[in-house]
Amino acid sequence: MRNDDLVHARYPTELISRWYNTPMGARLAEDLAACLGRLADDAFGYHAVMVGAVLPCEPRLRIRARTQVAATREELAETPLMAVQADFDYLPIETESADLVIALHVLESTREPHEIMRELDRIIRPEGRVMIVGVNPVSLWNLKKIGQQTWQGKDKMAQSGYLAGQHRAAWRVVDWLRLLGYDVQGVEHLGGLCPTTRPRFYDKMRPLRTISSKWLWFMQGFYVIDAVRRVSTPTAIRPAFRLPRMIPNKTRATVANQTTCQTTPPSRQQPGGRSTNLFKK
Repeated sequence: MRNDDLVHARYPTELISRWYNTPMGARLAEDLAACLGRLADDAFGYHAVMVGAVLPCEPRLRIRARTQVAATREELAETPLMAVQADFDYLPIETESADLVIALHVLESTREPHEIMRELDRIIRPEGRVMIVGVNPVSLWNLKKIGQQTWQGKDKMAQSGYLAGQHRAAWRVVDWLRLLGYDVQGVEHLGGLCPTTRPRFYDKMRPLRTISSKWLWFMQGFYVIDAVRRVSTPTAIRPAFRLPRMIPNKTRATVANQTTCQTTPPSRQQPGGRSTNLFKK
């Protein structure tokens, strides 16, 4: 794939999707698909939605009904999933219908990520899972973009591949999720410390990437955030105290009057053993 094809793409997710089809991007796509499959191993449901960039290799999910949402038709040309072309801030998906949502680089494709976050929150059912994939802006992978911004400027910079879009830090995305009421299960880091254009070198550095993901996780190139949507159901609580009654209880007064009217009149015992009613005429 030529660099001209990357530069003339219309959307950042299209740039990243094409980069995942390069030899180096394909290696990272395999690691990313394995990470997503491991995190979603305990996810249960009927509908899964993948929004954003398209991976050449699908993650292994237990959920069979899967839908791929992308910004362009070119990205959906080779996907075997049910394909939908739409904007990320207005998804044509029913509210609270997805059990699992995987968002690949969707927050990097807009200057207003909060709108996309609210749209993702809308389609996820209560207790559903969301996984957000992004590029770490403080890693060595992003050093090339920082240099281009310094020497060429943001307007003249020819972004290519994973450098496209506005990268969001993982801790910032975690704060946004917690504000929306999500329980963050964990953050996975992958990609290694520095990028390389040689797939063989990337394969040889696999043990080093495993060690650095535990001790130098903040310098990894990519991250995956796993979160669960929590919905609290309000329960009505009765007050422990009671207000004094300002109006007497009419029911008790009626019962008392009926008891008084039905009382047997007093009687007097005669010497012969007979009782005589005093009110009898």
